Amino acid sequence: MKKLVCIFLAFFFILFVTIAQDGRVRVACIGNSITEGAAASDRLNKGYVGLLRQMLGDKYDVRNFGVSGATACRNSYKPYDQCELFLEAKKFQPNIVTIALGTNDSQPRVWNSEAFAENFEKDLTYLCKEFANLESKPKIYLCLPMPIIPSEKWQHQPKVLSDEILPKIRKVAQELGYEIIDFYTPLIGRIDCYPADDMLHPNDLGHLILAAQVYPKIYSK
Repeated sequence: MKKLVCIFLAFFFILFVTIAQDGRVRVACIGNSITEGAAASDRLNKGYVGLLRQMLGDKYDVRNFGVSGATACRNSYKPYDQCELFLEAKKFQPNIVTIALGTNDSQPRVWNSEAFAENFEKDLTYLCKEFANLESKPKIYLCLPMPIIPSEKWQHQPKVLSDEILPKIRKVAQELGYEIIDFYTPLIGRIDCYPADDMLHPNDLGHLILAAQVYPKIYSK
């Protein structure tokens, strides 16, 4: 029994040392279904997080913590801070965090009900500080969500996103001293970056453009 315990402890010591000596930069990509890789032909490899992983190479450990339907607003139908991957992302102790939320907050059931719109800045700030207070003290980037093309398929409101949510994200970034990653501007008018039957999520080309916005912000030789 004593020998078994020693082997057990030795295993976890080796595991701890291996992790500690890994040396890779840990990147946590926080977001919704777009971050998760929705509408890509291969979510794992052709979603923007998978593409970013390939671009950054072996010096980076890039993890996808996207949750379909998630909102920045707390107490909504699916607040990100109540999702299991939120806890997993914090356990990961990232060195870099990208937060791409706000698209689902534009839905009438969120933005046009109760006090969600009024509390958006406070709720996004709360989420940022949950990561900022981690022991790893990560550098945090706030992403401006990509444009929503008017569509009968989705209830998401394009003007709410562009005229109300984006300015609030910019304001939070300015107040907290975070850099912005702009997913919005490069995809304005780029219908070719959306599947024909889905004007909310990016296709493979769209995901590639999103990855190209993140890469130069966080890559370091």
